[in-house]
Amino acid sequence: MKLLKTILVPAAAMALSCAQLSAVSIVPQPSVIKENRSIVLLPSDRLSVYAGDAVLKPVGKVWAESLEKIYEPGREKLATGFERIVSDTVLPEVKLTGNESKADVRLYLDPSLAVEEYVMEVSQDGVSIKGGTEKGVWWGLQSLSQILIQAASSSKPGEPLRTSGLYIQDKPHFAYRGAMLDCCRHFFTVDEVKRYIDILAVHKLNTLHWHLTDDQGWRIEIEKYPLLTQTGAVRKETKVGHYNDASAGYDGTPYGEGCYYTHKDIKEVLEYASARQITVIPEIEMPGHAVAALASYPWLGCTGGPYEVRTTWGISDDVFCIGKESTFGFLEDVLDEVCELFPSEYIHIGGDECPAIRWESCPDCQKRMKEEGLENERQLQGYLLHRIEKYLNAKGRKIIGWDEILEGGVTPTATVMSWRGPKGGINAAKQGNDVVMTPNNYFYLDYYQTADPQASGEPLGIGGYVSLEKCYSFDPYDQLDENTKKHIKGIQANTWAEYLKVFDHVQHMDLPRFSALAEVAWSENKTDYDQFLSRVTASMKPVYEYFGFIYAPYVFEGIK
Repeated sequence: MKLLKTILVPAAAMALSCAQLSAVSIVPQPSVIKENRSIVLLPSDRLSVYAGDAVLKPVGKVWAESLEKIYEPGREKLATGFERIVSDTVLPEVKLTGNESKADVRLYLDPSLAVEEYVMEVSQDGVSIKGGTEKGVWWGLQSLSQILIQAASSSKPGEPLRTSGLYIQDKPHFAYRGAMLDCCRHFFTVDEVKRYIDILAVHKLNTLHWHLTDDQGWRIEIEKYPLLTQTGAVRKETKVGHYNDASAGYDGTPYGEGCYYTHKDIKEVLEYASARQITVIPEIEMPGHAVAALASYPWLGCTGGPYEVRTTWGISDDVFCIGKESTFGFLEDVLDEVCELFPSEYIHIGGDECPAIRWESCPDCQKRMKEEGLENERQLQGYLLHRIEKYLNAKGRKIIGWDEILEGGVTPTATVMSWRGPKGGINAAKQGNDVVMTPNNYFYLDYYQTADPQASGEPLGIGGYVSLEKCYSFDPYDQLDENTKKHIKGIQANTWAEYLKVFDHVQHMDLPRFSALAEVAWSENKTDYDQFLSRVTASMKPVYEYFGFIYAPYVFEGIK
């Protein structure tokens, strides 16, 4: 191989070679990883990549682009109060080549492998990555990124990059490995959402759950209903401090004008995500968390308003009126546009935290209950969800909703996202529903990361305490037998943005906890926590600093 050599190490020289070359760390932990008695030297100036199949050329191109730095090396205190550390690590320039024999990295499809499975070999013949599909090759390249960054960070400028001869065979345990970004309470730009997708990719997370509508802001353009973004995107002010702190008051500043995603924006994000093998699932909240929609079109509510985009957090009694046919016309129109934009199999319909008080006194809702033979208001909510599911099923889509959808009698084809601890997911799996586990006591990343946030200087969060170790301890199969385990389809972390005003804060809350999420979702056989933390320190911390991702330093400083 051009500029790529393998040095076989005699037994007498092993002590010296081990001192010069530390073990390779990969997060999430691969199913099989073997290091042999060799040192591989990779070129420090340029890596040539050969795509053995035409569909892999875009994968190689996007990977090459993804390795480019966008921040200058150094340690910088940002205006937002967060710190960005950017290493002076330099990776080789990556170029695609049509010459297989002279390539340093070769990419192939292997139909004998599973969809997201890959096999990587680093040897005297170069780096070879085979994947069951483009997805498998892409995840293999993410592992190679970690290997390259580790090698480059420990080598001198201009010298070849030193790593071990390696064999890795790896595939994810769960097909769904996700993270939710709330862009309603505080808005994040298209470029920031793309940056979030970059962060997902380096952790081998394959799903972005995009929270787009809520009480405090409607963030997706619906062409048939322009007031949703003209009126529903803007709140007149925002609560200061915690929502239950009445003494803190409000900031008196309007928020959200122009803060929404156009159809063009969404297509740009979807194209970016698709190139990185990430599926984007939109969430359109119903029947609760709907005040922004009600403020835009008051006839959607039981009382007719007037309504005002919510300026504080928590739950509102004002929700969609289920008794009116016009409500369903609106929701179907919205979902028509959403389905035209998003190709995802799933559409998230919310279904959580919906008070029934307005329905109890609404003549239209009570009439609906009588006509449909419904015994209570929870069943009324179930009526809406069943009807919306049927509508989406006819469009070739499936619904996913928060675990409250179980309360109204959910259909067997609905997927449940269990957030109020694991209990909802356990119950759903036992009754035959598919489940994505996202329990708040393990994977709500707006919770504090240290036991004493004031002493550690953590920025404002919603409360609670979810450490990196707590994330890593999650057992998605707890209390499930072999028959029900099959219904657990994946794991997700949620980043709610009531208190995360800027994207710097989002990164700070997610990293390094995404590393634990990634390993719980990917690796069937987790290591012990201390070994995991050692790998995160050796592998992911250099990755964060290479790319200039903002991360919370606590665990690396020994703070719990």
